[in-house]
Amino acid sequence: MDSQSVSTKLSLIATAERLFAEHGINAVSLRKIAADAGQRNDNAVAYHFGSKQGLVDAILEHRQVPIDARRLALIGAFDREGRGDDPHAIAEAFVRPLAELLVGAPSGSWYLRFCVQAAYTVHSDVATLTLTDLEARPGTHGLAVLRERAYRVLREVLPEPLVAQRWWHFTGFVAHALADLEGRRNTGDTRELGSTELFVAGLLDSAAAVLTAPCRPSTARLAWTEAGSAVSGG
Repeated sequence: MDSQSVSTKLSLIATAERLFAEHGINAVSLRKIAADAGQRNDNAVAYHFGSKQGLVDAILEHRQVPIDARRLALIGAFDREGRGDDPHAIAEAFVRPLAELLVGAPSGSWYLRFCVQAAYTVHSDVATLTLTDLEARPGTHGLAVLRERAYRVLREVLPEPLVAQRWWHFTGFVAHALADLEGRRNTGDTRELGSTELFVAGLLDSAAAVLTAPCRPSTARLAWTEAGSAVSGG
């Protein structure tokens, strides 16, 4: 692929990420993306990515590969320290690579809000991203490792029927918290949140708490009752 084509694709990816984050995936047309990226060809997105789904996939891969490399490096460092299964280490390896996108983009970033749009809204022309889908994509090995370790931690404090649900709570909590911080940083309104460093430190503590919080006996009973009904077909 020649350098001009690579440059065009990266421009389209960056523009689409921003527009999707700010307006939602459904609300942004491929023609709008091409125009905002400075492309005179209205069909530039279709030419380079095939469809809006192809463009969404390209944004994810563009971001996930370096995020995964950083996440795996953190996992390796925590393993060498002998705390790879510590809830705070799991939380940090999940949060830190995402938070560093904010720090590394002083002029603004949009990936966290794009992720929330992709994973937590229903779209007319692209598939809603699920955690299972995400782990099947390139650049998500570290995420799969963290999920396995988190499940071990969660099984110490929760009945089995609640383990996958709590992991969903954990990832959703982190994603929405960072997306909110990202949006506030872009508007300059972070007064009540403190510095980014302090926000991330507090988020790490809160995320680890989500992983280690026990459930009430009544919740456990409900979980086992529903699990039993599902097995029996009730």
